[in-house]
Amino acid sequence: MTTRCTILYVITSTTVGGAEKALFDLVRKLDRKEFKIYVCSVKKAGSYADKIAALTDGFYSLNLSEAGGVYALLNAVYALLRLILLIRSLRPAIIHSFLFRANILGRIAGRIEKVPVIISSVRVIEPQAWYKHLIDRLTAPFTDYYIAVSDAARNHTIKHTGIPPHKITTIYNGIDTTDICPGSSVSRAQIPVPEDAKVLALIGRFHKQKGHLTLIEAVKMLLKELPACHVLFAGEGAEEGCIRTAVEEAGLSEHIHFLGVINNVAHLLPVIDIVVLPSLWEGLPNIVLEAMAGGLPVVASRIEGMDEVVLDGETGILFTPGDSQSLSKALRLLMHDEQMAKRMGAAGRNHVKEKFQLQKTVQQTLVIYDTLLNRGNQTTPVG
Repeated sequence: MTTRCTILYVITSTTVGGAEKALFDLVRKLDRKEFKIYVCSVKKAGSYADKIAALTDGFYSLNLSEAGGVYALLNAVYALLRLILLIRSLRPAIIHSFLFRANILGRIAGRIEKVPVIISSVRVIEPQAWYKHLIDRLTAPFTDYYIAVSDAARNHTIKHTGIPPHKITTIYNGIDTTDICPGSSVSRAQIPVPEDAKVLALIGRFHKQKGHLTLIEAVKMLLKELPACHVLFAGEGAEEGCIRTAVEEAGLSEHIHFLGVINNVAHLLPVIDIVVLPSLWEGLPNIVLEAMAGGLPVVASRIEGMDEVVLDGETGILFTPGDSQSLSKALRLLMHDEQMAKRMGAAGRNHVKEKFQLQKTVQQTLVIYDTLLNRGNQTTPVG
């Protein structure tokens, strides 16, 4: 009997988010006859942990807190020691990490324990995070290979870490379009919003990155002309309280609805007219792919990486990031022109089916695993 290859996936958190969904999709598509799979969350287990854990041979959490200052450093050292012990007990052939904290801890611990293959995934572009760029650059030699979620993320990483281009490749997020079907759909009465309302949705964690405040300001402008406009906020996060307060102070409590965590976005799509992502930075957001796979037009910020999935004027509209007037104008255009919205939705679905299939994502990842293992960890091109 062939020995299964042991992979340890390390991810910063297990809340409901794009990186977590990408890991879940990858793990559920791997052949369990070939791979023994373990997952370790750097932070305490979140709302997505049970779904991920159900697919694995073991799930672990380092319980790293969000505390800052000296305590954060001590906590990180403790988490690193725990990860080293975990790696020593599991003896993985591959460590594949997702997101910044997991990348740093995973590569340091993996190198100490002489793990044969260490892969870091670049999921987010943070232009102003100079201290992260510095840490990434200093620890880059511990990483055998990088996988970027977009060409923009790949170029950003090369620039800020100094790694050679052949050490990093782009693998887009993939969508299994057969998963994007109404199923047991949410109804408008359950939310509740009027049946004749124009419904916008921002699906993502409550963090300044996602641009909730920009959308709130845009909605204030829209309501003067389109009073039947309603907005859904779906997600979780530390800044939810601040965003709820902003909604109340703007007098929008009757028009903006907080739905909490939505585990299956496909169930929500039938009640939405337009998906909005006013992010200040991203990598390649999964929710945009899910929306387009569901035949919905997307209005998103014109930021690095976004134009690789949203084709401006064809599958959606890109607007100036952080500019509520630009966002309001884009939304108004689609809300007034239903035929344009339908054309963009149909074009988006075709675009996802042609370029962002999950099976392609999985196959490209497996090629990297196989090549790095068989080439003795040499950093020759594998993309």
